[in-house]
Amino acid sequence: MDPRILEAPNIEHLDFRVIAVEGDFHQHNVPLDGKGKCSLPELLDPITDASHTRDRKRSPPDSACLPGTRKGVVKWIVSWVFTNVLLRRQRILWVYGYAGCGKSAIAQEVSERVHSGGRLLATFFFFRGAGDRSKIGRLPNTLASQMAITLPETGPLIEAAAKAEPQLLEVESCLSLSARLQRLVYEPFKAVASKASLAKTLLSDPYLIIIDGLDECDDKEGVQEFIAATLTFFDQNPSLPLRILITSRVEQHIHSHLVTSGWVRLKDLGDHCTRRDIQKFMRIVFDAKTKGNPIIQAHIRQNGSWPVKADSNKLVDHIGGSFIFASTLFKFIFQEPVSPNDHSTPLDRFPLALNIDPGLDGLYSQTLARSAHLPFFTDVISTLALTAEPLPISGIAELLDIQASAVAHVLIDLQAIVQVPGTDDAPVTFYHTSLRDFLTTESRSGQLFVPPSFHARLLIGCLSCELRVRRQTPKVRLDRRKQTVAVQYSLEHRYTTHFNGVHSSFTSDNLKKIIQLQREQVELLPGDARAEEGLEPLAIELFSLFDHDGVASTIEEAVSMHHEALSLRPHPHPDRHHSLNNLGLALHSLFGHSQRVADIEEAISMHREALSLRPHPHPDRHSSLNNLGLALLFPLWT
Repeated sequence: MDPRILEAPNIEHLDFRVIAVEGDFHQHNVPLDGKGKCSLPELLDPITDASHTRDRKRSPPDSACLPGTRKGVVKWIVSWVFTNVLLRRQRILWVYGYAGCGKSAIAQEVSERVHSGGRLLATFFFFRGAGDRSKIGRLPNTLASQMAITLPETGPLIEAAAKAEPQLLEVESCLSLSARLQRLVYEPFKAVASKASLAKTLLSDPYLIIIDGLDECDDKEGVQEFIAATLTFFDQNPSLPLRILITSRVEQHIHSHLVTSGWVRLKDLGDHCTRRDIQKFMRIVFDAKTKGNPIIQAHIRQNGSWPVKADSNKLVDHIGGSFIFASTLFKFIFQEPVSPNDHSTPLDRFPLALNIDPGLDGLYSQTLARSAHLPFFTDVISTLALTAEPLPISGIAELLDIQASAVAHVLIDLQAIVQVPGTDDAPVTFYHTSLRDFLTTESRSGQLFVPPSFHARLLIGCLSCELRVRRQTPKVRLDRRKQTVAVQYSLEHRYTTHFNGVHSSFTSDNLKKIIQLQREQVELLPGDARAEEGLEPLAIELFSLFDHDGVASTIEEAVSMHHEALSLRPHPHPDRHHSLNNLGLALHSLFGHSQRVADIEEAISMHREALSLRPHPHPDRHSSLNNLGLALLFPLWT
């Protein structure tokens, strides 16, 4: 992670004291074998839990079609996949629909069926809040790695491309996502497919790539670039035997790119959420749950079937076509009571389910209310909503500095909407990402709203976890693999997730506590990490505090920290341009307070040197041009 100050993009809306942490770094470590070589999977470093073969209990969505359900739409999609490309021109099938209509379950079912037919090239299941699975940067690496297994002939081509251009493997590189996708995935596939005779190519069944939950990807520009690159590939290669299935909600950045292309077939899943499927789903779940429940069995012996047909019909009507609402509602009905004061049974909760507002918000509110009175409820729920990837109970407890039993106590009554594992070391996940949306949208969640300011609590927790380890081994670089889950999480996400873009919601007291912890961090870091992990984050936090207090000594200390960080990155250090940029912006802000000409002259000098280290086509060159121009103009305005 490389903390950097983000400049204001528009001269007409300048605020020289508003800063953010810029960048999102993925360390690409390539392990070598005894001969100094690495395998292709090690070279590509794919996301291993993004495919249809992942452990769905640990890596959601945990979605699958129950036997006898969704037969019609699944059969239609599989038929489309295996139809020769000469007969059906559309190469992309976009299956869209509202939250909870079963898109991921259908993608999972299609994956398994096409895989059994030997034509599944690769799959990627996006999931919001699941680390790299909510970003698009590692999509090319992951698809390429899976493709090399399905089509081994592509392996050497992928490896040759990666070794010729190592930047293809990096999420943060000078190469575009489109270029990485083309050279790692589409071009190797084209090369192998083109080796076959024209007749064989045209007559063979197409291969399939499945991209599920594209709307779950946080990088909207990256999503648009992925779609554009894919459409361009089909424009240039209209006869290759490849199809792509995309599932998502209807989001404007997706809809606007897919709906206008002749390569795309649209399928509204809302038209296929039949009452019959919901009835089958209900019958399967209720049959399984009632057989082993002595209370329900006693009720049936005395009163006949349960629920009676009229009540079953009411529940099906109440559910509408939402499978996620049905699934969550059924969990609510059959969840075992865990609180000593809760003596309710499924017989009691069935009529309550009929009165829950249709849709998920009412169910979320009613379920969360069961634990809202407990100690640490707000902290635990807020942590689940805001962390970049799911943490286990032990990790949540360490991050919040509370007992694991306190975390479990909050979660145990929420199992209708939160997947709570049977061990403290497996991740706690939401059954559906709509719960995160609910919690982070104040108009929907009301008193249950998780505000952005809670990121400060999480950043403090991250730094505290790290410091507990660093105090034991000062001046030593931490081996991430040997750390607790909470410390590993902190090393990866503390600033990119819990400071970048959200620090403006922090109070002055929040920032002072963060700065206090960061000062200690600086003293305990080894020399080679002092600039990147210590001095620059501290300087940026001081810069943010200056935005609150306007005290000259605060911004002067920030400048001093940036000076020291720069001294640790002499030419030709690869990150020197970041330090120059940061120092230039801090001096710029200091000039706005001090009006000393020497401050703005030094800022201009720093920006000029940074610009010289960012030649075209460096991805940050536009920022340096902008910053230098503003520094040159600012004295005229003041």
